[in-house]
Amino acid sequence: MIALCFALFCSGCIEQKGSSSQSDGNALDKSAEKLTVTISSPKPGEILQGNEDVLFDAAVDHGKAPLSFHWSSSIDGELSTSREFRQKASRLNKGSHVIILKVTDADGNSAQGSVLIEVM
Repeated sequence: MIALCFALFCSGCIEQKGSSSQSDGNALDKSAEKLTVTISSPKPGEILQGNEDVLFDAAVDHGKAPLSFHWSSSIDGELSTSREFRQKASRLNKGSHVIILKVTDADGNSAQGSVLIEVM
């Protein structure tokens, strides 16, 4: 009885492995086209102050056009719906902000990037 259970368990593992590697191949194909977002400006840990003009920009890879953009701050809320924009540091409240860019493509796929900055 134990030997039979062991044999059934092992055969299930072998089948599962085979179908898993096939799924992994499909996952790799899909990940090659996966929408990705990387905020390039401001830089993580950057300190913003005064009237300096700050560029908010990001690299977006893959995704089906048109893309929609939603920049937000953990303190100030929505910042912009443009791909990139400039804003004076003095227009942001002082404190530690998590800046988030969420991008959605025409198929409804979305991805986001974030950075932590300090406003003085």
